[in-house]
Amino acid sequence: MKKRLLLFATLWLLLIAVAVVMKVIFVTIEPAYTGAYMSQLPAVIAHGLSMDVAMTAYLMAPVLLWTLASVWAGGRVMTAILYGYLWFVAVLTAVVYMVDAVLYPYWGVRLDATPVFYFTTSPAAAMASLQWYWELLAVIVTALLAWGLERVMWWTARRFVPVSAIGTVKRRIAYTVVWLAIGGLMIIPIRGGVTVSTMSPARAYYSADIRLNHAAVNPMFNLVYSLLHVDTLGRQMRYYESDSDAQDLVNAYTGVPVSASDSLAMSAVRLRTDRPDVYVVILESFSNHLMPSLGGESVAVRLDSIAAHGVLFTNFWAESFRTDRAIPTILSGYPALPTTSVMRYPDKFSKLPSLASSLKLAGYSTHYYYGGDINFTNMNAYLVSTGFDHIVKDTDFAVSQRLSKWGVHDDVLFERVLADKRPARSLTVVQTSSSHEPFEVPYRSVHANERANAFAYADSCVAAFINGLHRNGQWDNALVVMVPDHWGAYPKGLTDYRGRHQVPLILTGGALAGTPRRIGVTGSQSSIAPTVLALMGLDNSDFYNPASLLDPAAGHTAWVAEPEWMGLVDNAGRMTAVNLQQDTANPAEIPGGAPLVRARAQLLYRDLDNR
Repeated sequence: MKKRLLLFATLWLLLIAVAVVMKVIFVTIEPAYTGAYMSQLPAVIAHGLSMDVAMTAYLMAPVLLWTLASVWAGGRVMTAILYGYLWFVAVLTAVVYMVDAVLYPYWGVRLDATPVFYFTTSPAAAMASLQWYWELLAVIVTALLAWGLERVMWWTARRFVPVSAIGTVKRRIAYTVVWLAIGGLMIIPIRGGVTVSTMSPARAYYSADIRLNHAAVNPMFNLVYSLLHVDTLGRQMRYYESDSDAQDLVNAYTGVPVSASDSLAMSAVRLRTDRPDVYVVILESFSNHLMPSLGGESVAVRLDSIAAHGVLFTNFWAESFRTDRAIPTILSGYPALPTTSVMRYPDKFSKLPSLASSLKLAGYSTHYYYGGDINFTNMNAYLVSTGFDHIVKDTDFAVSQRLSKWGVHDDVLFERVLADKRPARSLTVVQTSSSHEPFEVPYRSVHANERANAFAYADSCVAAFINGLHRNGQWDNALVVMVPDHWGAYPKGLTDYRGRHQVPLILTGGALAGTPRRIGVTGSQSSIAPTVLALMGLDNSDFYNPASLLDPAAGHTAWVAEPEWMGLVDNAGRMTAVNLQQDTANPAEIPGGAPLVRARAQLLYRDLDNR
């Protein structure tokens, strides 16, 4: 048993060491990395280590099966099987790392499914950038690297290879149970830990310098992950023969004019200062059903009071159904996609516009507060890539404060936001989580329903935050944006398209003039970032749809998407939803709405595919 444990542990540690050494070699040889990057190697290694462990755990899974089999059978055949597998690992490692190193200067990303597609369709074209002698050198180095890795692994392993099976049946059964238990424990490093997030390439993202993030990524894991998660964006939503046909349909739509009362209200909203401190509060699962002023129950009564003193958009829509789809929609102004999430594409993050990157150009510092696991659904990678410099997450709080399944409760989160000192001209985004299932909160309201109680708790935390801004003297220079992340979770079981996606959008703060206002213009979350920038007099032209919600001349609509349907709401409140499974429109209230919805979807998927 001792030899088998030593064999397994030693090989695993050796593979991890190889991954670490290859990171050092990568930074050393790649032209994109100057000598200054060498000082960042410890951070690169540290942030990529969990991915290295996960990838090597996958490679060690067959060794574990071999070790389990060796309890029952020994001899030369078993030794030959192990020897052959080590050769396979050595060749695979050498090929992946060499191809990655060769392509990185040209692709600017670590090896993933994209170059694999190019190689399988046209190997010559894929390697066309290289001279023949570089190709020959790459083949020679790959062969030498594979041979060297195999020699090191076999030299390490052969001293521990058992020569025979375990003697007695009783001991074989006992050792089998032990190795099965070890196999079960391997799920933890393969998964990337025991938190709600699972391992993905985005786990290695930690720096505003994208090259440091690339250096931390394990290319073998990145390749496998992309192959398993590849999406044919370029072939989805092909409703029209050409994108120009779809664009013609979109261009032909004039929309419903803004009413005179809305136009006056929109024109009155302005800032007392061009450069306020901007706060964006992303409210987990809130909806109109919680606010009396929007026809809901008396649950979020404090938020209702806040809205009564600010600007409340009464015909506003959440575009999707999960937080990972909402974050890029709110902060990058990128419309939600029905069949996938922008968060699944870390290589596209740096190509998206964002509120953070735009405000950084205007001299703002950027801060993000979330009490949960920041790696969940690639969130950390998105935030780092789109301009957030200071990110507070669950591990930045004491263990004693992490009493929620999602990390820390909202009151602790908001207290941290108020306590931290930030410079003037700052963007602060706060993402709440307590009003999420299982709705267990440290609060007891008048509501017996646990969902309503959780929302009442989150509502009280928001009010305490607003009071804190007043108390700290930060209110007068504040522009506060409050919006739910996605469709509402109260009441339970909302199924109709309208009921679960209609949410409040609130603008408030001492820096805002022209309040209180209720504005009935139709809008959805992808308009928030362009609206904030337009209100501040900053350029928003790089956003997918730069129209401001406060522009009376714009054609205002709302876009909504779920995995089974996508829809459009016009400024008269009419809605057309296209069922993706049956390709039918229900309801089809907007004249010509179904073709328009399909055209918008086609253009949106083409745009993301091309980024």
